[in-house]
Amino acid sequence: MRGLILILVACTLCPSLHAQTIEGTVYDTKTKEPIVGVVIYLDGTSIVTTSDINGSFRLVVGSIINTTMVLSHLSYESLIIEKPFEHREKTFYLKEKMNLLEEAKVVADRFSRADKMRVFKEQFLGTSAAGKSCIIVNEEDIVLNYDHATNTLVGFSNNPIIVENRYLAYRVIFDLHRFIVQYSKMTLQITDATKVLYKGTSSFFDQSPFNIMIAKRREETYLRSSQYFWRNFVAEKPDNTRFKIYNRYRQIDVNEYFIVSDIASQKRVMVIPETNLNKGHHRVLEGTIYGVISVQSNRNYRSEVVFLTNHFFVDQFGNPDPVDHLMFFGDMGDQRLGDMLPMDFVYNPSSRTSR
Repeated sequence: MRGLILILVACTLCPSLHAQTIEGTVYDTKTKEPIVGVVIYLDGTSIVTTSDINGSFRLVVGSIINTTMVLSHLSYESLIIEKPFEHREKTFYLKEKMNLLEEAKVVADRFSRADKMRVFKEQFLGTSAAGKSCIIVNEEDIVLNYDHATNTLVGFSNNPIIVENRYLAYRVIFDLHRFIVQYSKMTLQITDATKVLYKGTSSFFDQSPFNIMIAKRREETYLRSSQYFWRNFVAEKPDNTRFKIYNRYRQIDVNEYFIVSDIASQKRVMVIPETNLNKGHHRVLEGTIYGVISVQSNRNYRSEVVFLTNHFFVDQFGNPDPVDHLMFFGDMGDQRLGDMLPMDFVYNPSSRTSR
């Protein structure tokens, strides 16, 4: 595909010695009354709870995760808390949703809903075995419009999208904030796409925690994921049999171009300035590029990583922050929701048990 691909989206072994606790109370902004049944979760993880009759909640997490915290309720606007492990406020207020009926507009459209939904599923769920196995339970909630003036397919949903991933046995609740596929001409052919972007928050629910076949599929998915790449990237002794890293066409050692240091329970990665690290990429037209590397896995998956920052952090689960300043192209960049595991996924093949 030509053009820029951005995915927000979003798994390791070693928990922190000290569990992290996030707690608070949720109130209605207008009435100041506590709200029961608010779903509180760490975005992209399986860590979720709900507020009780007093509006109180408590999340206990084994280790800091580089993600946001979401407070969600069908009757209220969602509240997203950045850096929840650093957030000191214990009181949260939600605004009630306005029940406004949008005026229905009939617009001539050369593309059918079935055609637009096909593109949505391909770019939202993916075309891998996992992506093709996914079923959107509430497909009717998704609104898809094609803007003929800009050749852009736009999608949104007023309700969270419920996805059943039968290959990896997860139910994923995805609150879609934005979905865009922009084309160079009036078409739905993905070869003519110049930008694919979707944003939102998600929570994962394990549907089959003790199945050996499912565990093996998850392990195989994890070993080709960006989370596993970053975890290996910052390891004291990286497994060079898993990933080979190149600067242009020369295989390199991470320490030639990056400084990795311990900061609290995370790793800090800094790009060493004034080196000959490649700083250009033909598909990135905006922002300052601090470096570009090529990655080849032991299964011959090929990817490129573009650094739009000169430093970032990686948590113990292999999740980088800020994630939107690191871009993947190639195999890891083409992964979609169907290929995603929870950000708190623990890779531990020796613990497999049969049902």
